[in-house]
Amino acid sequence: MNKEDKIYEAALSLFTTKGFHGTPTSAIAKTAGVANGTLFHYFKTKEELINSLYIKLKNELVVESVDGVEKIDSLKLKLEFLWSKSIHWTMTNPKKMFFIQQYMYSPYITSSTQEEVDKIKEVYVDLIKNGISKGEIKDVPIDLIYIIASQQLFGMTQYLVMNPEKYHDSEFMNTAFNLFYDIIKKV
Repeated sequence: MNKEDKIYEAALSLFTTKGFHGTPTSAIAKTAGVANGTLFHYFKTKEELINSLYIKLKNELVVESVDGVEKIDSLKLKLEFLWSKSIHWTMTNPKKMFFIQQYMYSPYITSSTQEEVDKIKEVYVDLIKNGISKGEIKDVPIDLIYIIASQQLFGMTQYLVMNPEKYHDSEFMNTAFNLFYDIIKKV
């Protein structure tokens, strides 16, 4: 693992256990096994590290969840595929998801970071637009549907962390997806 990845890993671990304010850069450097100066070689400030880590994790989630979706024709099946793959990523990466949740509305996230994240999530936005234009998804603001889907994913992940046996219960997972889909589908 290279030094930058070690810094990311240490920052993720410390930010999710001690919070942003409780994590000095010296602790991140020490945990990563690098000099403080090395950390600042990669990231000028702690805020830059937070924003970079946020972008990195959001990108990782999107790349993982969309891999293969282009082979599916049905909008509902595409949504179920993305939903399932996103949940799988969150269940295998709980600290990463916790960090995303913890910082997605943080005042430390810069407008340029939000703009970059908006580009990353375009695949979801395009799918929603397509669903609306075909009359399969309710004609409401796209950002509302995206937020509902994101928050539902966070809630579902939280539920599955507390009830891990449900993650492997296909009947439950199918019911949970349909509950989500019923919220956004056009009747």
